[in-house]
Amino acid sequence: MLERNYWKNTKKKNRYKNFGPVIASVKINGFRGVNTEISFDYPITALSGFNGSGKSTVGQLMLCAYRKMPTSKNSKRFYVKDFFPVSNLDPEPFTSTAKIEFFYETDKPSTKQELTVTRSKKEWSGYKRQPERNVEYLGFTVYIPKIEQRDLSIYLASSLSVSEKDRVEVENGAMYASRILGSSYEDIYFQGVKARSRSAELGVASRFGAKYSENNMGFGEGRVVYTIRLLESCPAQSLIVLEEPETSLHESAQYEFIKYLMDVVNRRGHQIIFSTHSSIMMDALPPEGRKLLIRGKEGVDVFDSVTSTRVKTALSCGEGGHAIICVEDEFAQSFLREILRRYDINVLESVEIIPFGDAKAVLSAHRVLAKAGQKSIAVRDADQGEDLAQHLLALPGSLPPEKEVFCSKASKDKLNELYGFSADTFLSSHPDIDHHEYFPKIAGKLSCSREVLETDCIRAFLDSVGSIWSQKLCENIKKAIV
Repeated sequence: MLERNYWKNTKKKNRYKNFGPVIASVKINGFRGVNTEISFDYPITALSGFNGSGKSTVGQLMLCAYRKMPTSKNSKRFYVKDFFPVSNLDPEPFTSTAKIEFFYETDKPSTKQELTVTRSKKEWSGYKRQPERNVEYLGFTVYIPKIEQRDLSIYLASSLSVSEKDRVEVENGAMYASRILGSSYEDIYFQGVKARSRSAELGVASRFGAKYSENNMGFGEGRVVYTIRLLESCPAQSLIVLEEPETSLHESAQYEFIKYLMDVVNRRGHQIIFSTHSSIMMDALPPEGRKLLIRGKEGVDVFDSVTSTRVKTALSCGEGGHAIICVEDEFAQSFLREILRRYDINVLESVEIIPFGDAKAVLSAHRVLAKAGQKSIAVRDADQGEDLAQHLLALPGSLPPEKEVFCSKASKDKLNELYGFSADTFLSSHPDIDHHEYFPKIAGKLSCSREVLETDCIRAFLDSVGSIWSQKLCENIKKAIV
């Protein structure tokens, strides 16, 4: 599994070595109203946003970032004109000054290769200086069931013949399909077939003792099989652009599909960019891989680490007249609720506290909501600092809230009293555990509800520190919502 730190700033020196000349960032100006800058902070980038926000436009322009590798016989090179055709119906899909500025990683971590693609009269220029890289586009038509295509394997089924020579294995394909789809596959391969003078290729799967071709596969199943084959067989360090890969996949399959993508980029050095409306897929990625696109009059704003689904949830809560308080995670949500309950129940009832992820996601969500005209307050962990004028507040104390609560004497005593559990023994036997895992891990050991466990400890902690400890935060929240 790909670790979050693998792509972060501390590992910049390894990016080119592990992933080649990947796109580090891009500036887009003048395409379908999209004017924006995007940094690619993780090998997999999910572009989320409401319909018409520019997700497909960004993905299509990324496909135009490379020259074709001379050794890639079956790959295609993409040009801007492929995606932005000019016609009588669409005379100006881009402005006269439209351009894309690409910034690529190089073997010198502090130096980026810069390249601009612009239009001179009728032709686009700037392609010649592009680095070489294999590029693959998995749009909505990457897999259309043969039954819908009326493929030769359907209308010439009676005269279909099979050639063993044309059998193409997908290494570990059955294992990957099993993980994603939640069903046990024994084998997956592609088989060459002929009918009269025509030839084609069919995916074949074996499971539960039955063998069947894609003529009898569902859309989601067939699309996963084709996607696995492409990502495993295309040249290493390819750029892959996908359009809404969640299509026809159930929620568990969406989550497992992202885990598979994280595995394949780690093994093969791909860079993957995909558009999505799936909160499951967005949440399966670390915050560095999430980008929310919001279209405005001046172009498209990009917000890091946050998902459109959570923003939509917040906006719907705000429609009821509630102020939105953005926090990092569910523990901070429970912690702040209990703090406000003790301070003033009227304040608690006038807000909605919503978790968005890490500190960067909280800040992005706060800015999105403010841009939408929603009354929003960001409450981050104690180490993030405050800006009262911008409604950026911090939890009291000096530690992340999980540590502040769990490591307190009051919490330890409560765990021992109610559950016979020694927090000190737990900490000494798990010296490297992430503080976010304290309560989930203990709840698993004690076979009890995590939420109840957290509430017991939070209440014991707040009883011990008294109301003065959180009074300043509560007063600042009250001022912000009045």
